Amino acid sequence: MKEAREFTKRLSHDNVGAFAAQAAYFILLSLIPMLLLFMTLIQFTSVSKDMASNMLMQVVPAEFQSLVERIIGEVYAKSTSVVPVSLVVTLWSAGKGVNALTAGFNSIYHVPETRGYIIGRVRSAFYTLMFILAVIASLVLMVFGNTIQKSLEKYVPVLARVTSFILSMRTLIMVVALTVLFLFLYKFIPNRKTAFRSQLPGAMFSSVAWAVFSLGFSFYLDNFPGFSNMYGSLTTLVIVMLWMYFCMYIILIGAEINFNYEDKLKGLQNSTKRRIREEYQNLIDNPRKDD
Repeated sequence: MKEAREFTKRLSHDNVGAFAAQAAYFILLSLIPMLLLFMTLIQFTSVSKDMASNMLMQVVPAEFQSLVERIIGEVYAKSTSVVPVSLVVTLWSAGKGVNALTAGFNSIYHVPETRGYIIGRVRSAFYTLMFILAVIASLVLMVFGNTIQKSLEKYVPVLARVTSFILSMRTLIMVVALTVLFLFLYKFIPNRKTAFRSQLPGAMFSSVAWAVFSLGFSFYLDNFPGFSNMYGSLTTLVIVMLWMYFCMYIILIGAEINFNYEDKLKGLQNSTKRRIREEYQNLIDNPRKDD
């Protein structure tokens, strides 16, 4: 209980809630232009409108599906001239969200931000672009997954069984993918150098907590319609804001867990070194005499 209280105090002292709200706000601003950009870039692949729509509907909560369907229809009905505007708005707003996460990580790890503003914005834009491209690549692989599976069954039956098993473990794969994503976030976004292995506890916590929270949040919305009664037409917006805020909070809690783990590990290492030095000094001061 004492450690839990101290951990809660650190969350408050490091302003985790404020940084989570700031990051959620700017990332929320980028969702619509990001979706516009995403769907526009999808048109340059072999993925059709129906394929993209079906894939997105599998990961989008029911409350957002009508909005997403309208955006998909508008994007496919217009020309690709929307790309430059969507790209600029997406990179700016999502970049501000990454900057908020950066400030939160630096506050948790107690390190100052010494990197320049331009470098920070370029880095944030790069992370945003990589995220979008990774999602597109994953979507393309999912679309052509059955074709790949049939080809493997025909030419390499052993690998076909392996891929079939992997596809049956989609939830576990999602958690592993989130863990890898959070590992890179904790490793490269803060202004410090650290090892991947020291960021694993927070990354594992964040990935599992993200998946559990999303499932629990969906269950609550499906079974307790209080949100729609209270907020009316604003229900979808409020739900998205709350979901995004708590997801950002989970990521920052993972960083706090990493800092706590590193602090305890460093204390244990220092204690071990001190004990070894004391024992060594004791052997020098009091050499053992042979009988």
